[in-house]
Amino acid sequence: MNYIDDRKKFKLQMEQNSFKLGKSKINLKKSIEILTRFDRNYYSYIWSWLGIPIIQQPSEILVNQEIIFNYKPDVVIETGVARGGSVIFYSSILNLFKKKFKVIGIDIDLRDHNRKAIFNHKMSKNIKIFDGSSIDIKIFKKIKKLCKNKKVIVILDSDHSKKHVLEELNLYSKLVKKNGYIVVADTILGFLNKKQTPKKVSKVLYRGNEPYAALKEFLKNNKNFVIDKKLNGKLLISQNFSGYIKKIK
Repeated sequence: MNYIDDRKKFKLQMEQNSFKLGKSKINLKKSIEILTRFDRNYYSYIWSWLGIPIIQQPSEILVNQEIIFNYKPDVVIETGVARGGSVIFYSSILNLFKKKFKVIGIDIDLRDHNRKAIFNHKMSKNIKIFDGSSIDIKIFKKIKKLCKNKKVIVILDSDHSKKHVLEELNLYSKLVKKNGYIVVADTILGFLNKKQTPKKVSKVLYRGNEPYAALKEFLKNNKNFVIDKKLNGKLLISQNFSGYIKKIK
């Protein structure tokens, strides 16, 4: 018996299983326990993409690939470039099926050695980096011009305070068209108790002053976006719980 001949049925089963996984409060609790244990050894810092460190969970990398392939954006914007593996990742995936595209990174403190690693890479051709804050209006206006009449996906992974993320959401949501996505990183901080919150950030970021708090407020006031439960359901080993939102109108 060939179980994958019926592609529509198989796809439906995938979606149903994703929804079921995401509805389970026990799964969420266990995932948080596992992730906080993994974080003691900096689990999200041990991966690379095409030789460049990429500070994401493997499941997040796969889901971002799915979004990019299905939506086929002209522009991917990432706030917070860090070591550069993610911008190289977006460029390499888009390069598989698009001739013209742009990957835009924004970082307030991109180190010279990371900049060199990015722009010495064979996948750097379509990457543009803006130095400064992602909520700097001058920078945003320049990016807005580059995104005119383009299909855009946005990944928010810079300053994780509520105020900053909410400002990012209010700004960059203007660039996203129907069926496009915004990814709000590190929403896990909104699910952690005091003992689970990493000591290195607990004095600055805590439940209520983190990305998930910003996301909830944004969605409350913006009915054009919804949490994509199909995608979020399968992101069990992820720092971005409920962080994948889709523009529906």
